[in-house]
Amino acid sequence: MNTLLRIAAGSLLLAVVGCATIEFKPFEAKVNAFEGAGGTKVVIEGMEFWDNGEPPRKYMVLGIVDDERPGGPIPMASLKSDVVHKAKEVGGDAVIQLNSNSQLLGVYSSGSATAYSYGRSATAYGSSTAVPMRRNLSKFAVIKYLD
Repeated sequence: MNTLLRIAAGSLLLAVVGCATIEFKPFEAKVNAFEGAGGTKVVIEGMEFWDNGEPPRKYMVLGIVDDERPGGPIPMASLKSDVVHKAKEVGGDAVIQLNSNSQLLGVYSSGSATAYSYGRSATAYGSSTAVPMRRNLSKFAVIKYLD
């Protein structure tokens, strides 16, 4: 019964931690025309993705994308692609990464041990593992070029 309870608790924890959300919020300002100084970019699915600086062109900000997901390698592998899909939905030409933070939520640990006894001798062995549970929070600007 103890094993079943651990599996249920672990599954519930993974379900809560495993939820990813991506949200677009429109940007409103009196002056919404900017010109960047340059930076580094990669092209993902045909869209420019700026992560150190901004494009050396005139642009306007359409809105901000807030992304929250587990920090493991599988969820993080699709981060940029998911943001690009959201930017394309709202008519953006490019994306600028504003920030990215990781939070440690806790540690999931599991272990087991086995012992054998035969006569006057005994043998025991065990193993355990601990995995950090992380949450990644990122913010991106979706932009439209003006030139």
